Amino acid sequence: MSEEKKCLRCGGSNCEPGTIQSSGRVSFHARNAKFMTTKTGAIPVNANICVDCGCVELVGDADKAKSLIKAS
Repeated sequence: MSEEKKCLRCGGSNCEPGTIQSSGRVSFHARNAKFMTTKTGAIPVNANICVDCGCVELVGDADKAKSLIKAS
């Protein structure tokens, strides 16, 4: 059973998943990422659009971000 996604702006439940693209996938690069790692520094970004109001929510891969950011 999939989790129902609620819009952050209007509270509607008519959301559609997708990606934001330019000439390639859009990714996030953490400012405090470890310098030497076997993983790339790119954190994938996925998106959801509310079909009712047009709000776009961006969601990054939190597990990959945690693995790249230096421990404080």
